Amino acid sequence: MIFLIFSILASTITVSFFKIFERVGVNTLQGIIFNYITCAILGNLFTTETPVILTNFYQQDWFPYTFLLGFLFISIFFAIGETSQKMGVSVSMVSAKLSVVMPIVFALIFFSESLSFFQITGIILSLLAVYFISRKHENGETKTKNLWVLPTIVFVGSGIIDTTLNFIQKQFIPAVSEAYIITTVFSIAFVFGAIYLSYLVLFKNEKIAFKNVYWGILLGIPNYFSMLFLVKTLSYFPAASATIFPINNIGIVAVSTLVSVWFFKEKLNSKNILGLVLSLTAIALIAIKF
Repeated sequence: MIFLIFSILASTITVSFFKIFERVGVNTLQGIIFNYITCAILGNLFTTETPVILTNFYQQDWFPYTFLLGFLFISIFFAIGETSQKMGVSVSMVSAKLSVVMPIVFALIFFSESLSFFQITGIILSLLAVYFISRKHENGETKTKNLWVLPTIVFVGSGIIDTTLNFIQKQFIPAVSEAYIITTVFSIAFVFGAIYLSYLVLFKNEKIAFKNVYWGILLGIPNYFSMLFLVKTLSYFPAASATIFPINNIGIVAVSTLVSVWFFKEKLNSKNILGLVLSLTAIALIAIKF
């Protein structure tokens, strides 16, 4: 269980970096790109298998799915960063972790799996939670038009990521390890980011600042280990993934909210608090299988 605790803490540290980025003036996109090369390097260093870069991973049946995931990882991570900076750490994490409902809906539609009363209730509550947690202004506070789009993108995008990962897990694992696939996804995410950054540098005259590289590398360390610790937890309890994921999500939502309030002095209005309570309840209900 210690690895699960480490995963929750590492995930909270990861998303908290975006608030630090905002305060020290780091370009979020550049930071995220260098974060992913760090994740890819760490993944190749810590693997017990042949490093990904030395294999013909591009010829594997699962590669098209990791190609899609690589694009989604960097896109949604950027959306999480924007949400954290503009709406708060708690909003970004609730939106991301409530995506646990998406694989369930996918399984219902495509695999004809049944839903329990608790799961249906959890799905409904999760949608309400995203709405309430994104309402950052009330009682005369200045409103920012269409800001709710950010957590919605995070919610849907994270759900697609979770659904794709769930599909890969069922179809290709344990023939190939989760850690191996995640490292491949990190590598592809960096390639997408590097291509886009090259375009910005060559045609838009964007400059790469050292602090963006430095802080991106620092971001990549907890980001990689959040995934590694989660994978290790699943390897110790392979039959308990349906329980581990909700516990992990609840833990991240709760701890990230405490960090946002205590360290970053974020304000939660009554609607946000309601959304937080609904999100924790929804994740717990979704974990119930009967």
